[in-house]
Amino acid sequence: MERLKLILACIWEAIIAYTAPMCIGLIYMDITGHSKGYAYDLGSEADISVAIGCVELIIWLLLTVPCSIFVFRKMKAFGKKYVLITAGIMVALSFAFIALNGGWDMFLKSFGIF
Repeated sequence: MERLKLILACIWEAIIAYTAPMCIGLIYMDITGHSKGYAYDLGSEADISVAIGCVELIIWLLLTVPCSIFVFRKMKAFGKKYVLITAGIMVALSFAFIALNGGWDMFLKSFGIF
């Protein structure tokens, strides 16, 4: 049973790592009041966008942090090198998402940089 929990948690962690760039970008745009893009002025809707962004951030953290703590504690029990391997895989999955979805230019547009 413990092994099944770890396998499911690792799969969930992989999904979280893969979609993290998109989630972070969308949450950032909502919290800064640019949920429809930087060229569009939300006007009075900006307050709603910020509130929705805060709720999204709380939900994302609740879905991410407990699983991450569980996975990293289990990997630490196997050895410290497994923690580094796990973190490396998570970073690689995030980079893969960025590369497959328009590259760095598209990712940085979420933050208003390009």
